[in-house]
Order: sequence, then C-alpha cells, then structure tokens
Amino acid sequence: MPEFLLQLDTDKVEFTGEKLGEETCTSVVKIKNTQKEKYLYKIKCTSNELFRIRPPLGYIKPGEAEAVKLIFNSGKPVPESGKHYFVVYYRKADGDKAPRNAWQGKEPEAMKRLYINFSKKKEEKKEEEKKEEKKEESKKEEKKEEEKKEEEKKEEKKEEEKKEEKKEEEKKEEKKEEEKKEEKKEEEKKEEKKEEEKKEEKKEEEKKEEKKEEEKKEEKKEEEKKE
Repeated sequence: MPEFLLQLDTDKVEFTGEKLGEETCTSVVKIKNTQKEKYLYKIKCTSNELFRIRPPLGYIKPGEAEAVKLIFNSGKPVPESGKHYFVVYYRKADGDKAPRNAWQGKEPEAMKRLYINFSKKKEEKKEEEKKEEKKEESKKEEKKEEEKKEEEKKEEKKEEEKKEEKKEEEKKEEKKEEEKKEEKKEEEKKEEKKEEEKKEEKKEEEKKEEKKEEEKKEEKKEEEKKE
C-alpha cells in the first residue's frame, strides 16, 4: 500500500469518560486534503455493534477538511485498549456520483489504521491535572519567595555596602583629622624651634654685647694705664 497522503489530526482514537460503556462516548478525527485533487474517503471499524461512524464516507475538496464523529455505543462492555481500530481509506475522485456509489467496485489507493484506547479515568485525570496545576502554583510561589529572598539579600548587601562606605568615609575623616593634628603639631614644633632659635640668637647677641663691653672696659683700663 503506498504512502498515506491525506492528513489526519491523530494517529489513534481515544474514548474517555467517567461513564464509559454506560453512556455514548464520541471522539472526532479530522481528515484534511492537502493535495490538489478531490479525494473520496471512507472509514470502517472492527465492530459495527460497538461503534458508529458519522459520516462513514464522503468527498474532500483540495485544501478542505472533514470532521468525522467516531462513536462508542452505550450499554456495551469496555474492550481492551489496542484490540479494536478504525481504518481510513481514500482514493482520487473520478466523478460526482454519490460517495457510496463512487466506491462500488473501486479499490482504495491507501489506508491507515487508528487503534482505539479506552479510559474511564477522566475524573482521575482531572484530579491529576489539578494536582499538577497545584504543584505548578506551589513552584511559582516558591520561585516568588526565592526571588523575594534574593531581593532582600540584595537589599541587605546594599545596606552592608552603605555601612562599609560610611565606615570608610568616617575612617577617611578620622585620618584627615589625625593628619591635621599632626600638621598642627609640626607647625607648633616649627614655631617652638623658631622661638628657640630666636632665643639663641638673642643670647648670642647679648654675649656679643657683653664681649664688646668687656673689650671697651679693657681698652679704657689700658688708656688709664698709659696716662
């Protein structure tokens, strides 16, 4: 059988419901014609007692799609998954006959089986989905909390940095004050030294004056002796 050219929206059929087997359950398969010619399709099943197909055959124009209802009848025991299947057949349309007449005596160009899964776990699935949603919400909340903590850490870090900067500024100010004090001390020392030097100079001057006076006295004595 050649490659299946029409496009199906699924590769299996799912019949799911809390009251599966008690009530009618419907699944839909879409067949799209992606080719340039009009095609004729038909769908068959492994049990006409268990399943119905609406519509079971028809035409699909180029670029169009047909939604076919696949029905699991009510009041039936639920079969094992994978045991039954639907088969989609198609061939190129060669006229405008009614689909059933158009298929008479004609072989399909290709076919594809769609195996059937049955599940009564719709509510359980919903519960699981709710749990998953709750988990996702919890994860989001945890993420928000983590982000909040990160922001708080960043703020704390900023505060610490500000404190450190303030300490550094205070240290710089203290250092400046110390330097000023040292400069003042140096200036005072220089002033003291200058004062000492002045005193020494004054002493030297006084000594010189005394010496001059002594010399004068000596000269005077000498003069007196000569007389």
